[in-house]
Amino acid sequence: MTLKQTVDSFILEQRLKGNTDKTILGYTSILTRFTDWLAGKGVSLISELTLFQVQSYQLYIDSKPAERGGNEKLTKRSVQTYMRHIKAFLTYCHSEEFIVIPLHKKIKLPKAERPTIEILTDDEISTILSTFTKSETGLRNRALICLLLDCGLRLSEATGIETENINFEKGYMKVLGKGRKERIIPVGLKVRRLMLAYVNKRRAADAPEDDKYFFLNKYRKPVSDGCIGTLMGRLKKRTGIARLHAHLFRHTFATNFLVNGLGDVYELSRILGHSEMKVTEMYLQLASYYTIIEKRRKLSYLDMQK
Repeated sequence: MTLKQTVDSFILEQRLKGNTDKTILGYTSILTRFTDWLAGKGVSLISELTLFQVQSYQLYIDSKPAERGGNEKLTKRSVQTYMRHIKAFLTYCHSEEFIVIPLHKKIKLPKAERPTIEILTDDEISTILSTFTKSETGLRNRALICLLLDCGLRLSEATGIETENINFEKGYMKVLGKGRKERIIPVGLKVRRLMLAYVNKRRAADAPEDDKYFFLNKYRKPVSDGCIGTLMGRLKKRTGIARLHAHLFRHTFATNFLVNGLGDVYELSRILGHSEMKVTEMYLQLASYYTIIEKRRKLSYLDMQK
């Protein structure tokens, strides 16, 4: 089989598994780059692929500039992502007997640095919320940002919320997470009030069919990730918070959840929709940092000296 045929077969398998369009796009993009590179080396059949070529490609992407231009190399985390996708592809090829040698078992993922996350402070959150107007769009954006802060949703989960899945009276909603797994999460009273204020203003101009998705753009279509990306860019300029991005609200929620004793790490894992507890456990370390900072702010050795 040709490399293109095996990639097409792999992508079809991912679709049959029910993976999201975003996941499919990620696999397609990375595997296309991989097979294009192999074609440049004269490899066109999956049976011709060797471990040396896979390892050579890993060295290549480890030294190549990032796609966004400039002289900066891909981060180790990006190289990890590339090779993890390729490893999944090679695992599939071996299971389907497209290749005899289990190349996927020979791939060594690079160790990636995990930068310490600086969550949003209370003052920064107040600054962000002060930028929103009382227009329909302003109410939508305020409600969306507060929902991310109060519930720790992924961006795609928030933009895909359906109105019928929100229980305003009992304070919870159903969201569709990674792997198309549904979960139920609690929603605070303040956020529910903001969401109701937004939807009531929106419904004054909506047709009945516009009510399926909760957060809508001006064309009465569900807001997209790109739309929120534009919002993040504007908020950076208005607030001066350069590190601001949508996932930072999720980090802020998770850390504050533990710092303020709102529950344990197991409960946090369920709310965040993590499939592995070790992913959630990184917030234990992050929460400990902020707990220590708060204690030291109130009690410093030198500050106690006369």
